[in-house]
Amino acid sequence: MFLSSPLLGWRQRGWRWEALQRGRRRWVHIEYPPRKRSPLKKLHDSHDKLVFVCQGYIDRLSVDKLPPALQQRLKELRASPVPLYDGRLPWSQDVQRAIQRTVVPCLAFATGRTHHLLEAFTMDEVLALEKLIPEIRQAFAGRARLALHGMRGKQAVFC
Repeated sequence: MFLSSPLLGWRQRGWRWEALQRGRRRWVHIEYPPRKRSPLKKLHDSHDKLVFVCQGYIDRLSVDKLPPALQQRLKELRASPVPLYDGRLPWSQDVQRAIQRTVVPCLAFATGRTHHLLEAFTMDEVLALEKLIPEIRQAFAGRARLALHGMRGKQAVFC
């Protein structure tokens, strides 16, 4: 008996491709690979990370646009002390109509060789990250000092 190629997808693309498809859900979605994007920039010459800006979108469920029966079901799912499966509504046309899509520009990071999407940030997230730069630099400096003291201790032991 012969199996169709969708059933044997792991043989054509490798087991890792299927494992990476599900990934964690991201807040900002982009159609990947993007058709319209800024020129690619390498994060650093010695690193294999790519950075680019493209259009992304955020999907939000507008509860007011749901029919009353689905509003009640969603309220019950959220109020339940025991988590009922994952708290999501079954997919239907009503749910699809209640989703509001907001288009936002985003900064995306990808790997250099395989071009897998690592993360996508909105402009607000980039600005929040910029505010944290002094704290991040202090943390790196503290870790560098600890590593330097550790190396001095090891050199003293071996000498």
